[in-house]
Amino acid sequence: METAIRSAACSLICCLTAAAMFFLASSPAMAQNPDEGGLFPKEEIFKPILADPKEPRFFGSVRHINNEMRKDFTGAAIGLGETFGVYRKNLGPERAWQISISGGVFSHFDMDTSSYDLLNSDYSIGLLWTYRDRDASLRLRVYHQSSHLGDDYVSDDPGLLDKYSGFDYEAAELITAYDWEPFRVYGGIHYLLQRDPGHMDRWSYQAGVEYESPSPVLFHGVPVAGVDIKGVQERSWTPAVSVKAGLKFKTADSSRDIMVLAEYYDGFIPYGAFYDYDMDAFGLGVYFGF
Repeated sequence: METAIRSAACSLICCLTAAAMFFLASSPAMAQNPDEGGLFPKEEIFKPILADPKEPRFFGSVRHINNEMRKDFTGAAIGLGETFGVYRKNLGPERAWQISISGGVFSHFDMDTSSYDLLNSDYSIGLLWTYRDRDASLRLRVYHQSSHLGDDYVSDDPGLLDKYSGFDYEAAELITAYDWEPFRVYGGIHYLLQRDPGHMDRWSYQAGVEYESPSPVLFHGVPVAGVDIKGVQERSWTPAVSVKAGLKFKTADSSRDIMVLAEYYDGFIPYGAFYDYDMDAFGLGVYFGF
């Protein structure tokens, strides 16, 4: 019964996404009027969270990791994901709402093994409604995530399948943010609608602060930094801290950017079914924005 409910919830997210795109594309009111909004806006009105390790984006990073499962090792993280704006409605000067879809995969590798073993991959897909009123913004997201262990990892320790097979959930997230240039602060809550294993507690919180310099420095790069804090009910609300800082490279006439970021993380493992274990990590990553 639980599996059927989870499958139905995931299917509902996909159907809502497809239905929204069909309705918006077929409606005669969706004529492209830049003053009123329209299909496929170029930018998101709720900016991606810089230091969130599970924000859908394209990136690659190398990290020294120390966790309670594998001790010290060199790891690599690869992310392939993006948020795609479907429709925006402008309500007035600096006021708008937007419907978007997001999806991504987050994969992690052990670089100390001869074949760079894949440890785990998390897959997510979601539907977003975002809103902005001048400096205040909001993101409501309903999404599905499933996690899968790497074959080489399992072959080295077959007992992992008994303990960690079948980890997925559907969740709702509400995050509000306020731009106080050059800073942004944000905070919100997450709630697990359905989850496997079913004994997991449902609630978690997220908060953070970001900085983006108004002036470029080295090689025209703009200094950026972010601190993201998460706590889950399952782990007695103990905060996990993610810090990223570096340079953003972007031209004035493009919405695309590249960021080179130093990274630090300390807290519960945010990937796969390993949230019962703690880790700390530091490294360097390259992030691509579209």
